Amino acid sequence: MKILAYILTVSLALSACRKNDKVYPDPYAGGREPLGVSLSTDAPVPSEAVTGTVITFKGKGLLLHKDSIHFNFNGEAGEIVAVDSTGIQVKVPATASTGVTSVSIGDQVFIGPVFKVKGKLDIDNTWKGVVGASSWVTDVYRFADGRMLLIGNFLDYEHKGVVKPIGRIVMISKDGEIDRSLQSGRGADGSLSTIGTLPSGKLVVGGSFASYDIHQAEMRNITVLNANGSIDSTVVNTFEGKDTVPAFNGGTDGNIAKVFVHDNKVTAIGSFSYYEQYVYGVSDYLHERDSLVVDSVPVRNLIRFFPDGSLDSTFNYNTTLHRSNDGPNGPISDAFMQDDGKLIIVGRFTRYNGLNAPFIARINTDGSLDQGFGGNGADNVIASIRYNATTQRFILAGGFRKFDGVDHQGLVMLKSDGTVDPQLAPLPMAADMSYYHAQQLNNGLIIVNGYFNKYGKVHRSGFMVLNADGSLAADYNNTADFGGILSRVVETTNSSGQTQVLITGAFSSFNRVEISNVVRLLFK
Repeated sequence: MKILAYILTVSLALSACRKNDKVYPDPYAGGREPLGVSLSTDAPVPSEAVTGTVITFKGKGLLLHKDSIHFNFNGEAGEIVAVDSTGIQVKVPATASTGVTSVSIGDQVFIGPVFKVKGKLDIDNTWKGVVGASSWVTDVYRFADGRMLLIGNFLDYEHKGVVKPIGRIVMISKDGEIDRSLQSGRGADGSLSTIGTLPSGKLVVGGSFASYDIHQAEMRNITVLNANGSIDSTVVNTFEGKDTVPAFNGGTDGNIAKVFVHDNKVTAIGSFSYYEQYVYGVSDYLHERDSLVVDSVPVRNLIRFFPDGSLDSTFNYNTTLHRSNDGPNGPISDAFMQDDGKLIIVGRFTRYNGLNAPFIARINTDGSLDQGFGGNGADNVIASIRYNATTQRFILAGGFRKFDGVDHQGLVMLKSDGTVDPQLAPLPMAADMSYYHAQQLNNGLIIVNGYFNKYGKVHRSGFMVLNADGSLAADYNNTADFGGILSRVVETTNSSGQTQVLITGAFSSFNRVEISNVVRLLFK
């Protein structure tokens, strides 16, 4: 009886479930049938070529859709020459750049292999570096014999710092091989951002660090090195006796981004609020050891030092209040010092010492504003300023859309007197685009880096080469999509008279070749 009752209960439950079951329509019913199309990722023939070359790609099912196929080279449409049962032949367009190929039929996209465009720009095959630096490279100093000092935030270069880390400074040959003659020891304990040279040949380095080699916690983001990379030191009297300390006794409480040397004085920009200097020979409260007192003076973002590190209070300084004048009312992103010692600063500020200075200002040698340079300035942030002594032109890059009241889409060329040179007319850019770095070469071409994926209607991502008038330079398109930021562009010439350009910054590849943060390019 119990078994019968159980069977009856289960039957009723199942019956109830069936009554409550609903039949829902198939969400995929009526969908498109598969096209039966595929584009092989096998290397095409040829796998790399100049624009205008007809390339053969393997594929299946393309013939049936030959009248509706669109083929792209890294986002740029190619001319379809032939389609058959084994694949497709396409001509490389003049605007193509290295990258992934694809076929689109209607709204369906089929990804193909990477195709490399051959052009007038590529990694210089005489450059010996194949790995690069382990972190960003911010500045370069070239010696007269061609050797270079690289500084930044890296602890390794070309896998030479695996056993003994390279402390953010390395000497290399003119072709990128490590030079072990540098006597930097442990190097810096924090990032190095900038390097300059004093008339004595000694080097000034700035950044965000407190220690260098064996001198621990004895620096305030700036110091002076001998030409061989060792610290420039001196002996001072302390409470306990004598001690060897850095000869440059001065610094700031925040990062120093750039240094400039003129008339044997060091001018620096950065993100800081105080000048700081160690006071030696003062004991602690127990009269047992040196207290290492730090004297400080309010100085904001712009400062000038004497060669020994002491503060130059004749530069943008209020002697009554014992502090710097206001200076810019926002961050300085970049600067350039003229031969006469005047400093041009750009960034995210609109005033300097209370005077109008929309995102650009030229500063006199006493720190006052030299009004009128750059006209009415920009309408938004200026990220970089670079000067070419051969063309005698400045190139400014940033997020602005107007300069001196005239349309200039993130790029503007200035003459030496600060007036606009109208020959550079960049194309309009999208609202979310911004240029970080732009520099003109001696041949007139302009290298541009930033956050962008198109220039006009042409696909370019992160890196491009323009003519002096702002048009894309033909055949300088073998750059692929560049994901990174440039800090320096250093131009040289090889024995054949070709332009070589060393680029440094924060990046991991160029033209889809893995190389980190430093590489030399060849302009053919």
